[in-house]
Amino acid sequence: MKTIVMDSANKYLVVALYENQKCLASLQEEGNRKQSEYAIVYLQKLLQEIHLKMSDFDEMVITIGPGSYTGVRVALTIAKTLNATMNIKVKTVSSLKAMAGMKKAISILDARSHKLFLGIYNEGKVIVDDCLINIDEFENYQKQYTDYEIVGDTHLVGIPEKEVDLAKHIYTLSTLEKEIENVDGLVPRYIKEVEAKKICQ
Repeated sequence: MKTIVMDSANKYLVVALYENQKCLASLQEEGNRKQSEYAIVYLQKLLQEIHLKMSDFDEMVITIGPGSYTGVRVALTIAKTLNATMNIKVKTVSSLKAMAGMKKAISILDARSHKLFLGIYNEGKVIVDDCLINIDEFENYQKQYTDYEIVGDTHLVGIPEKEVDLAKHIYTLSTLEKEIENVDGLVPRYIKEVEAKKICQ
């Protein structure tokens, strides 16, 4: 089984190629303005390095949000295109879960405007569903889950950041996910929109 892994939802652009649990090539680069410009370029570069074509791959795993409105759509558009043209299967992983990997972790990402996207996981299982909170609320979760590691954009809550191997996390988590049946109907997870609708109702 050959797998393309891509994350373009937040501050990193991640592209990796796996075959039967072995990483053949991987790239993780910070710069949230680069996703749309470089995602395909980097994918083609990695394919050339290992002398394979996109059509050689069986599946693509992407992060589906929450994250940047434009960023989330970059990997999603590529996945939809490969599914439609080459029948490549598609799986998705939450961007917050990708940060946590298989750890026991509180995962946070910058949602701007003094807000955080937050999800809590243990060995790939959801403990607290992905949600949008004010930064001031984070301490309540931290006190409740004292033995959980804090991962992601931790500088926002005064904790030094650690870079993680997102490609490895996403690939490992994908083994717990089912193939998307209706890829054409797949949409990004925009928690902000959900919250905004709740406020307006």
